[in-house]
Amino acid sequence: MDSAVEIFKKHYEAWETNPKRMTSGYDYEKTYAEMMQKVEQEVLSSSVGQVSNKSSNKKNFKPVLGT
Repeated sequence: MDSAVEIFKKHYEAWETNPKRMTSGYDYEKTYAEMMQKVEQEVLSSSVGQVSNKSSNKKNFKPVLGT
């Protein structure tokens, strides 16, 4: 499991090398927001882990935080 900092660093370095981000202020902000959305999704999925497809298990599911 990657830490949140490692996940952010990976996505930030990829974003920083993207030449499209420097074409305009709009593209800079848009690509940054897209990058942060990817970071948020990956951090959330790594903190929650595998979720069962059974509805009874989903009702009782408690994520492990702080690992």
